[in-house]
Amino acid sequence: MEIFVIRHAKAEERDPEAWPDDAERPLTRDGAREFERVARQLGRWRGSVDMLLSSGHVRAWDTARIVRAKAGWPKPVRTKLLEAEGAGAAAAAVAFLSEQPADARIALVGHEPMLGEVVASLCGGGGALRLEFRKGAVAWLRGEPGAMALAGLLVPGMLRR
Repeated sequence: MEIFVIRHAKAEERDPEAWPDDAERPLTRDGAREFERVARQLGRWRGSVDMLLSSGHVRAWDTARIVRAKAGWPKPVRTKLLEAEGAGAAAAAVAFLSEQPADARIALVGHEPMLGEVVASLCGGGGALRLEFRKGAVAWLRGEPGAMALAGLLVPGMLRR
C-alpha cells in the first residue's frame, strides 16, 4: 500500500470576523501558488493514485483541487473522516486505511494535528512518535498500516528557486 498524506497549503489566518465558520477559511494566494509547484512535482515524482480523499474545509478542498489539476490525480472525494478532531480521529482514519486493498494508492488531504497522528500510527509509532506537518507538505508512506515506512517527504520550501 502507498499512502500520500498532504497537509493543506498556507491558509489565511484565523479571523472569526472574516470567517465565523473556520471551515470556510481559504488558502492565501501565495499558498495556492506555492502548492501548485508541489502538486506538479508530486505528479512527476509518484504518478497518480487510486483515491484522493479530502476534508471538506475550504483550505483542504482547494488544496485537493490543486493536486487534481496540477498532478493529474483523480477527482477528490470529500470525507468527514479528515475533518474529525480529538481522541480517536486518527485511529478512525487508520482503521479506514487498514480496510483498503494491499495494493491501494491513496492520498489524504487534511489538517494538523490529526495528520501527524495518522502518519505516526501508520508507521507504528503511535503516541511515542510526534510529527508536525508544515503547510503544503506531502509524506509518502509504503507498506502495511501499522508498519509503514516513510519513503519520501516533499515540502514547499524544497521547490523554491
